[in-house]
Amino acid sequence: MASRQTSIRINDELQPIMDKYMSIWGDESTGSGRQSWAIFEAFKRLDTQYRIDQRKLRELFTDAEKNLMLNNALSTKYDAASIPGAVLADTQDEDPAQFEYYGADRGVLIEKLKGLNIGQQFALVAWLEELRSKI
Repeated sequence: MASRQTSIRINDELQPIMDKYMSIWGDESTGSGRQSWAIFEAFKRLDTQYRIDQRKLRELFTDAEKNLMLNNALSTKYDAASIPGAVLADTQDEDPAQFEYYGADRGVLIEKLKGLNIGQQFALVAWLEELRSKI
């Protein structure tokens, strides 16, 4: 596998997270090669989880519902702490005219969002951000 050398700053917030997973996954070495592997493995696991959850989300939400949520996401910057409940809160606060414009049923969409577990909520935000990046 080809690789490219780069560097990242392991700040005071990231270091304990890196230490945790590097110790769980076997080698307690803190060398840059081991750190690269840990970051790769974490992203690979996250991406796998997102792909599985997003497949279910694409089946759960209609195009109208997806487009309404995407419209809300256009002006929202998500961080990890804000994601739980974020899409639900944005949807609950949405102007009723927007539901009519997109052809989405407010009650049905809100119930679907309430039914999502935390992993699905993160996957939903990742999906909306991916869609947003293509606009």
